[in-house]
Amino acid sequence: MKRKTASFEYPALKGKVVRQVRFANDEEFTVLVIEFEDNTHVSFRLKATIELSMEPEISTLRSGNIVNWKKLKAQPVKRRGGGR
Repeated sequence: MKRKTASFEYPALKGKVVRQVRFANDEEFTVLVIEFEDNTHVSFRLKATIELSMEPEISTLRSGNIVNWKKLKAQPVKRRGGGR
């Protein structure tokens, strides 16, 4: 049986300015959190364990075509209030 491919848009997020993007994948949960400049955030809780099969890339689109791209650099999350 062939599964249908689904694509979703979230109109309530249109025009928001992104401050930070975080991804967490541990034994308790998998979540993608996007924080916005207006002090709101959206979280996508995922049921499956996700592994990146290749390094994520950021790219530029022009007229619907990718014109350049580069690998995203990652750094460990700094814990807030970390006096430990």
